[in-house]
Amino acid sequence: MKKYLYGILVIVAVAGAGVLFHQHARLVKAEHELRELGARNLVIIDILDDTRAGRVGAARVFYAEGKSLLFYAYDLPTGPYYVWGSNKDGSLRSLGALQDGSLRIDDAKLLAGIDQIFTTTEPRPQGKKILTARL
Repeated sequence: MKKYLYGILVIVAVAGAGVLFHQHARLVKAEHELRELGARNLVIIDILDDTRAGRVGAARVFYAEGKSLLFYAYDLPTGPYYVWGSNKDGSLRSLGALQDGSLRIDDAKLLAGIDQIFTTTEPRPQGKKILTARL
């Protein structure tokens, strides 16, 4: 009986350690993001979709120039939604699809030179632009 209880205690301890490790990893990630958000070149942009009759959605963008971009959208109808970036010369780049209303990009090469972002409902930017903002 003691061996059985000891085995259960070991399993509980290992499971608890796994939960603590996961929580620690999330805290380290959050700490990194908070430090990044304190960057001198941080731009925070609130976007409201006023291009249609009635407001449909909104977004908040955190952009650390040349480092990362966090895009949080809310109050959007069921998607999918794709985020695009454009340069001053008009060339477009796919930045990715929104997952649960958000997208994070840490690829400096992908963000290089981008001065505007927008979303579409198509995987190619053929339709109407939604949630457009200049960086």
